[in-house]
Amino acid sequence: MGRVSLMISNSDILLSTSNLSKTFPSQAALDNVNLKIARGEIQALLGQNGSGKSTLIKVLAGIHTPDSGSEVNFDGAPLAFGSPRESHRRGLRFVHQALGVINELSAIENISLGFGYRKRRNGLIDWSAQREKTRNLLQKLHLDFDIDIPAGRLRPVDRSAIAISRALDEDEGISKLLILDEPTAALPPAEVEVLFSLIRKARESGTTILYVSHRLDEVLEIADRASVLRDGCFEGTEELRNMKPRDIIQMVMGASDGTANRRMLGDDVSETVTHVNPRHLDQNQKEPSMVFTGLVSSTIKNIDFKLGKGEILGIAGLTGSGREEFASALVGAVESTLTVEFADGTTLVNPTPRTARVKGIVLVLPNRAVGASAKELTVKENIVLPIQGKYSQKFHVSKHKELKDVRKWIDLIDIRPRDPERAYALLSGGNQQKVIFAKWLNTEPRLMVLDDPTSGVDIGARQVIYELVRKNGNSGTSFIVCSSDTDDLVALCDRILILRDGVVSAELQGKMITDVAITSAMLTVNSGSESDRMLRTL
Repeated sequence: MGRVSLMISNSDILLSTSNLSKTFPSQAALDNVNLKIARGEIQALLGQNGSGKSTLIKVLAGIHTPDSGSEVNFDGAPLAFGSPRESHRRGLRFVHQALGVINELSAIENISLGFGYRKRRNGLIDWSAQREKTRNLLQKLHLDFDIDIPAGRLRPVDRSAIAISRALDEDEGISKLLILDEPTAALPPAEVEVLFSLIRKARESGTTILYVSHRLDEVLEIADRASVLRDGCFEGTEELRNMKPRDIIQMVMGASDGTANRRMLGDDVSETVTHVNPRHLDQNQKEPSMVFTGLVSSTIKNIDFKLGKGEILGIAGLTGSGREEFASALVGAVESTLTVEFADGTTLVNPTPRTARVKGIVLVLPNRAVGASAKELTVKENIVLPIQGKYSQKFHVSKHKELKDVRKWIDLIDIRPRDPERAYALLSGGNQQKVIFAKWLNTEPRLMVLDDPTSGVDIGARQVIYELVRKNGNSGTSFIVCSSDTDDLVALCDRILILRDGVVSAELQGKMITDVAITSAMLTVNSGSESDRMLRTL
């Protein structure tokens, strides 16, 4: 079955939202969204990170209650807000990126998790009935795999099939709208077409699909129409029949200068973050000081790259591209293989966080991440923690030397309040992130690997972090900035590697580094000269 007919009347509308808004403290996540989904279609929902897609899904799922005046009409009647059970009863079904499939359990057990097991009169589980039910659900999607083995031994696409089959289980009512959130993020490319077949069969059985994805090749192949959210606002719905990747990119990005998608950040920030990084690398910085070979992890296939002294290299990519694991893989914080050759002739093979730190490579995590800091310690104790040996004098620790260094960092980075003995846990998110930077800068590293460095920080702290990175880059410290925020990459980086499916799919440098170009490179399907031409014209 191909694309559905798109002659849509009001009676064809399954779901419509009117003036749908959701405001969190200091942020409007959704702003008067008016979306319509037709019966029997596969509609894509597109938008950058922070566009409001997840909030919209959570409103429909009953997790978030929208602002007063918001309306959602589903299958001819208003949808009650704030009740996951009511959303499910009405026929809305959700398969999230985290599938909720337990690898140690079989397909039979996983499918039974949501609604309980069928039982015999004596109260025992009727395994024969459960097995038959599971086979029937899978048969509807034309699936055939061993339903008794642990799900962890199945193909990734079969685990996705378990989640979809569970969502389509009609024991608790007919599934009318199936919402798939980034369903291919964890799938190998070869299995994507299998998933598409499952989606089409679900549509043929009468279920409407809302397909949430960043991947334009998938959207163009599977969807009939696409709706776009930008900064919480609804930008429209377009038929995909005659659209090209460039057309969709322009829908997602909006104004070509990249400023339109920053309304929530405020005018003071947009001028800074949209400018290309003004630093100019000298010849010494362009010469590689480190060569990284054979980086492989669970999501990264085999990446080689070089890094100059003082260079700021960005790593960008959509969900599932390998970007999320890149920083941790570089220092061996997750299982990985890698060889690093230094300009002085030394080599580091398969680093661990400890051996990497000895070589001057440190991982800077966002303040909310596990292991980023010791939350029960003070500001001073966190800053001096990685290099206690620096302050050891025979049989005691030089408290005076510790305090002198800590006060220097407090003043230099503007940590507030200016109290070395302040409990770290009592600081704001931005000041916590400043402490983390001070801690690793205090080790005098030659490479700082930053993992989403401005996540959860305020505008002022963001600018301080930008200035720190630029200043230390100019002083010879190299940086690798792995970020889901294009503002970070535009403001900081001399060069950016774009990841897709665990490999480098594009590279941007110099004046090519703009918000639009980064997003376009992440979304662009084709590689080589066609992609290059597309990026040059944006």
